[in-house]
Amino acid sequence: MPVQNARHRNLQTVLSQLEAEGIVGYAEQAEHLGNVTEGRLAAMAQGGPIDVLFAQHVEWALHRRRGWMDELHEGDPLEV
Repeated sequence: MPVQNARHRNLQTVLSQLEAEGIVGYAEQAEHLGNVTEGRLAAMAQGGPIDVLFAQHVEWALHRRRGWMDELHEGDPLEV
């Protein structure tokens, strides 16, 4: 599976988790994640390219291991 597909799925998972924690909307989510603007986050969430630096930043900010954004995690009980 292409890396961009995995990154987009994982970004949707991340944004859903943030929303469940009360961090709602691209502006708040971008502020929470850091290193990204509201507009850029919205563009990526809507299918725009997700570069490696942003993917690695998300992994760091959310305490995920390096490479997590590039893999699919369906069926992983820790990703519910």
